[in-house]
Amino acid sequence: MPALAVTMLAGLGGAAAGLLALAYMVWFAPRGRSDLPSIATDALSEPRQFLFRNGYLVEHSENIAFLVPTPVDNLKAWVQLIDALSDMADGVEEAFSELQDSGRSFRLTGTLGRDQVLIIGVRQGDDLRITVASAETSQTSMRIDTASLKVLEEDAHLLTRSSDTNPTLSWVVDAEGRVIWCNAAYLGLAIRCAGPDAARGWPMVALFPDEGGAPVGTSRRRVEDREGTGHWFEITTTAPDARDLRHMHALSLDAVISAEDNLRTFIQTLTKTFAYLPTGLAIFDRDRTLAMFNPALMDMTGLDGSWLSRRPKLEDFFDALRDHRKLPEPRDYKAWRDGLSDLSRVDAGGTYSETWTLPNGQTYCVTGRPQADGAVALMLEDVSADVSANRAHREEVEALCGALEATDDALAVFSAGGTRITANAAARHLAAVPDLPETFDACLKVWAARFRPSPVWGDLRSFAKAPMAEAVAWEETLHCDAGMHRTLRVQPLRGGGLALSFALSTGTLAPVSDPVDVDRTPVS
Repeated sequence: MPALAVTMLAGLGGAAAGLLALAYMVWFAPRGRSDLPSIATDALSEPRQFLFRNGYLVEHSENIAFLVPTPVDNLKAWVQLIDALSDMADGVEEAFSELQDSGRSFRLTGTLGRDQVLIIGVRQGDDLRITVASAETSQTSMRIDTASLKVLEEDAHLLTRSSDTNPTLSWVVDAEGRVIWCNAAYLGLAIRCAGPDAARGWPMVALFPDEGGAPVGTSRRRVEDREGTGHWFEITTTAPDARDLRHMHALSLDAVISAEDNLRTFIQTLTKTFAYLPTGLAIFDRDRTLAMFNPALMDMTGLDGSWLSRRPKLEDFFDALRDHRKLPEPRDYKAWRDGLSDLSRVDAGGTYSETWTLPNGQTYCVTGRPQADGAVALMLEDVSADVSANRAHREEVEALCGALEATDDALAVFSAGGTRITANAAARHLAAVPDLPETFDACLKVWAARFRPSPVWGDLRSFAKAPMAEAVAWEETLHCDAGMHRTLRVQPLRGGGLALSFALSTGTLAPVSDPVDVDRTPVS
């Protein structure tokens, strides 16, 4: 019994000592454990790099499990990386696609928790390098690997070089219209206009004032250099960006302005020249609108100059001519006008030409010529005098031919080349053929067969081939087997032609069997 009590007392004492020790530790231990500083873990303490070749991940940094699942699937890493980065920044998929298709580098910013994330993509030969780094808000520097920085520096140098070698003027203005950046072309023009001091310091001299308030789009502006030479530019102005900056570009128009001035001078010269032309001229553009006319057109058509200056259509022009009775009245005027307005005959044949006989007796020769740009030139020429002269000449010829046909003498006229010009019915009757041959020698053979042999035919051939400048007319008597004879008269004509007449003689002669050689009697 005493031994059991001793044992129980010893156990209770040990338990009490343990409780006291635990209470001591709790009491004297540091209170508020949550007040201890926490250990911050930076997932992007070092840049993470991914090197892809033909869509296959060939190389990558360590500790990339928060971007690409592990174990890494090199074939799916490209798509997995896009999915992971799309949650951090906008435009990731488009940037990756442009980098893969055209090699266009990109730089995107995003967030990972409370940290800023920098995503950079560059092309290195056949490889595509993606770098993911942090940009701490408490520091001004950004973590980036040397290879990506080098590529970005090369791209910046290339863009700067491209801008400076561009002949187009480019510059940037702020909201107050101050030039805060410009390329070499703008700088060179600024020096020519404002002197060498214009290139010192910023903001740069403003060649085109009020750029800050310029409307978005294109406009023409002129600037004058120190030598007094003016230069024209077509300025393109963009809308303000997020920083309220406007990007300006100016394309030189000096060559265009010079060409316009030359064209204007050429048109003025043509206008002055056309003003003295007796031919009426009307030029219609590709829209069939009157673009130019001369005073002769008003005189010939009777159209008012103020009405023509309002640039009527081609159809209206023809309607006005009809009202002034300056064109023939066809049976179907509308169809005729429409067919002439679209100038289908001009397109098919190259030139439209008609002769208009007007009710007042005038005659106009109308010609339409298409131009390369679709324009049409319409020319009206008054040929009334020529038509009257041709009509009078034709009447004279007809009267002369009637007189020739009325005479009993056989008459034939030949040109200097030996071609028959005309012959009357008596000449054809003498040859006993429906129509005489076309040449001089053939006619002589036909006529010689109707008379006794005579050397006159050979002499005629020789005479026709000799120069006619000093030749004189002569006569010869020709005999027939029936005892009849005719007097051949040979008359040289001006220009080398020759006229032959066979005059019928009365009386008869005794038949002869040998060729008769009669002295030719020149006719004075």
